[in-house]
Amino acid sequence: MIIDCDTHLMPKDAFDGVSGSLGLRKPRLQFNQDGLYVDADFPGHVPIPGTSPLGAPGSGAMFRSLWDVEARMIDYEKRLGIDKHFILPQFSGWWSYVLEPELAAHMARSHNQAMLRIAKEFAGKILAVALVALQDVAAAIRELEWAKENGFKTAVLDKVFPVREHPYGEPLGSRRELWPFFQKAEELDMPLYLHNVQHGHRISNLPPFQRDGLYVFAPQEGQMSLVSLFTSGLLDVYPKLQFIYTESGTSFIKPLVERLDKILEAPPVDYDDQEESPLGNGMLSKVGEKLRRARAILPASQFLEKNIKPASYYFKNNFSFTIETEEPELSEAIEFLGAERFLFATDYPHDDPGGRMKFQDVELLKKHRKISQEDKELIRWKNAVRLFHLDS
Repeated sequence: MIIDCDTHLMPKDAFDGVSGSLGLRKPRLQFNQDGLYVDADFPGHVPIPGTSPLGAPGSGAMFRSLWDVEARMIDYEKRLGIDKHFILPQFSGWWSYVLEPELAAHMARSHNQAMLRIAKEFAGKILAVALVALQDVAAAIRELEWAKENGFKTAVLDKVFPVREHPYGEPLGSRRELWPFFQKAEELDMPLYLHNVQHGHRISNLPPFQRDGLYVFAPQEGQMSLVSLFTSGLLDVYPKLQFIYTESGTSFIKPLVERLDKILEAPPVDYDDQEESPLGNGMLSKVGEKLRRARAILPASQFLEKNIKPASYYFKNNFSFTIETEEPELSEAIEFLGAERFLFATDYPHDDPGGRMKFQDVELLKKHRKISQEDKELIRWKNAVRLFHLDS
């Protein structure tokens, strides 16, 4: 059996459930004479100047299967040879956390209802991923509860948290107002997808990085947000939380984790040798940076008491990663973290070099000489069955 853990779909009836005054502001999908999804008219979207959103329809729009489930199933059954697949939203052009919260919450429910209908029609083959409007935490909690009650196994979040009040992408773990949502996800035993939604300000949009092409030095916001889930102490408070990090490959994992383990376990360094220095407390057991007192805004005690285990612990116990079968570093990442942390994925029907990789992923994994057959079976389906509590 093979389970595809990252695919996308734009249901034609995604927003049919948004009615009344909100219905006047909902997205309206547009299709050309060939039946391809080409655009979305979205009266309710009020852009923030300087943002860089991707417009509709987004990647994969040359395929009817971006919205046509029958066309999709022909590919899965006749070309891909994949038994089950999870469907995430096609985010481009309509979804973001900068949307007005009430409209966003209604859009999320309508989208989830559309996906629920599809999942019921193709029971045992299609698994829907719930969408939540995280800009309204209470509404997001209610949506997660509704999703669980209706058979959803998981939900999806943007990798970062830009809202109108702070439109530059903030790390998820660092926003304490989100913690009740994470508490509910742990309580419901709902793993959470982390997926890019290119909808607003990113750190790379800041003028220092834009000027003279210095955006190449901008931090990887998704990775910052991922790390914040344990440096904030979130995963010490909710240790059973599970996250699926998507579409970023695996080459970053080993160097990032090794660096974090080394940094976070290093002895304190106090350049000023002053008791009042943030790093001058001899009781502190670890510190992440060699900070001078003049540079330290917050006392070290505020962050040294968090993330009480090594970074590698959280990566091996709370995070899973979707794979890219063609990536040279895949086998090294599997050896480093263990095959239990990886999930098969094609990103269907999104574009790739030549537009054919999605149809080669099954064969590439099958022929991979550096991955054992036992590990391949874990990646193909066993990890997904365990993580999402599926019937095998």
